[in-house]
Amino acid sequence: MIRFRKKPRVLLLDDDASMQRLISRLLRGEGFRVDCVSTGRQAIERIHRADYAALLLDIMTPTEGGMTVIEHLRENDPELLKRVVLVTGSPPSMLRRASKDVFAVVKKPFEPRQLVEMVRNVTS
Repeated sequence: MIRFRKKPRVLLLDDDASMQRLISRLLRGEGFRVDCVSTGRQAIERIHRADYAALLLDIMTPTEGGMTVIEHLRENDPELLKRVVLVTGSPPSMLRRASKDVFAVVKKPFEPRQLVEMVRNVTS
């Protein structure tokens, strides 16, 4: 009997459509399923509807961004917080508050291989 392994599902929060396309194409090419959202509120709604192996969050967005999601997870799902990768160009002062409970931080601009390896590590 052949067993098919389910592709790990990743949620990407980034307000930049070109960044969403780049990261989702990169991760899909490596065997991940990727859902993209543009606001923290949308991310929280998705988290309640689906199981994600990892969350990739941008901190700096014009409206509710990654910090909204991090605060929500700190209060409601600290285990999922351990599967968050921040993909951001935020200054170090912002990252100190956001990064203390998450799996990793990948600074923009990033090396594609670095991002893929980080997502593999968090989903394995």
